[in-house]
Amino acid sequence: MIKYPDYNHSILNVSATLLKHYGVVSSFGTIQSLEESLKKNPKHVVYILLDGMGINLLKKHLKQDAFFNRNLKDTITSVFPPTTVAATNVVLSGKAPISTGYLGWVQYFKKEDTDLAVFMNYDYYHHDRTFDLILRDHYLKYDTILDQIKKKNADVMTFELFPSFRNPGYHAFCDQIDEALSIMKSYKKTFTYIYWTEPDLSEHDYGISHDLINDILSHLNDEVERLYQNMPEDSQIIVIADHGLTDVEHVDLTQNEALMSCLKTKPSLEPRATTFFVKKGFKKRFKELFNLSYQTDFLLLSKREFLKSGLLGSGKKHPMLKSFIGDFVGIAIGKSMFDFIPGNQFVANHAGLTQDEMDVPLIIITK
Repeated sequence: MIKYPDYNHSILNVSATLLKHYGVVSSFGTIQSLEESLKKNPKHVVYILLDGMGINLLKKHLKQDAFFNRNLKDTITSVFPPTTVAATNVVLSGKAPISTGYLGWVQYFKKEDTDLAVFMNYDYYHHDRTFDLILRDHYLKYDTILDQIKKKNADVMTFELFPSFRNPGYHAFCDQIDEALSIMKSYKKTFTYIYWTEPDLSEHDYGISHDLINDILSHLNDEVERLYQNMPEDSQIIVIADHGLTDVEHVDLTQNEALMSCLKTKPSLEPRATTFFVKKGFKKRFKELFNLSYQTDFLLLSKREFLKSGLLGSGKKHPMLKSFIGDFVGIAIGKSMFDFIPGNQFVANHAGLTQDEMDVPLIIITK
């Protein structure tokens, strides 16, 4: 089933609701259930993003009376592309992808002539090519929702808790929960953002139905329940995901020599939301070849069609947006994903327009 992002009822609107609660102006609508719960004016808010925890996982792996399912208030959508680079930066900025410029794992930076793995700061196709300048910080920097909240609320202490890939970071989700409890006990008013990499990491390797995913979800569920049981009165927990995942089938793009010969740079963005920069005079041939091979599983949009589609949301366009998007974008509507480099072993992936990838939970727990 094809599912589009709803920018009136999405993870972006969760952040917009929080910003409004703290007196920060946002051009995006709020989510009523969250707005109502925040009227109790909790002294402590913990905003948790569990990577890849689509609504499909809650239905598949957790019992109906599990803590997450008991406190599930709504099903909302991700953004486009429903992928970590785009979605987490939407959550942290309170802006749509059209404004942040964060679109996918691999983005082409014209000035540096590199297909950059945005979070890793190296050339995706040539890992030994790194950059002294952190390109995402140089070109894509923004004020986070924590910055915005702090500017309006000097009495609210704000905290970001990330995994160990960021310094300082945490090696286990339970350690993040311990730190969140410590923060709430140490200050009168707090806003804490927690990001954790599971279940996304394991879904990529094992698929969405594996028993390991059941164990991981149960652990996450139990740890958030522990947070609730031990946190002070006048506190609130909000749990969302950046996107869901779906099991996939692989298409090795490098084997389609006729199609690849039409390109002037390597494919970029995401394996299920792929942009193509086409050589001058080859656009018609590329479109014919693409649709001949892939139109069952991919929707092909020209750059103009893509930018007019509203898939990236509304707001001021990032000045580099057009340079990140090639002449065409191929968007997965079925099970297939493109392998940019041969040998990809992902069992499940995201960034396409299926319901499993797009629908995520909004869990609200107030004490």
